[in-house]
Amino acid sequence: MFGKGLMTGMGITIRHFFGRKATFCYPEEKLTMTEHFRGGHLTIDYKKCIACQLCAIQCPNQAIKLKVVTDANRKRHLESYVHSMGRCLYCDLCIEGCAPHALSWDKNYEISTWHKEDLVHQVITDEDRAYLADVMARAAANPTPPPAPKAPPKPAAKPATPSPETEVKPGE
Repeated sequence: MFGKGLMTGMGITIRHFFGRKATFCYPEEKLTMTEHFRGGHLTIDYKKCIACQLCAIQCPNQAIKLKVVTDANRKRHLESYVHSMGRCLYCDLCIEGCAPHALSWDKNYEISTWHKEDLVHQVITDEDRAYLADVMARAAANPTPPPAPKAPPKPAAKPATPSPETEVKPGE
């Protein structure tokens, strides 16, 4: 029928007109993002990070650049972690590949900018840099001694050969 589609459309319009409104006054009211929202800036829990570089390896566009330093105890730490949001696909592979679950999104969807240079985000904060300086100073002051070389294994004892008087002869 010709009018059936028109009537169905008008019914949907009237239901939405009298239903609950979903309009927000954007700058004053912000939407709450769901748990699985992918976007915004990367945040890192610096104390959990083991500097394995898997996040940078997993990134298909090489949007993550990081620099790793090693302390006196041969433990790796992040010195810099740069996320280029202009190159990022927001595919979440970096977060899925993070073994200690140190990476996450900050749920901020307001990332528009006038300049391309503003899309480069330094993930490590000043607090993280102070923590790195403290850890490096402590490691330099108290380096753990290298492990002692292992002693060579002792030769295995030869099994005792039976003496002739204890030897059992067949048929006895």
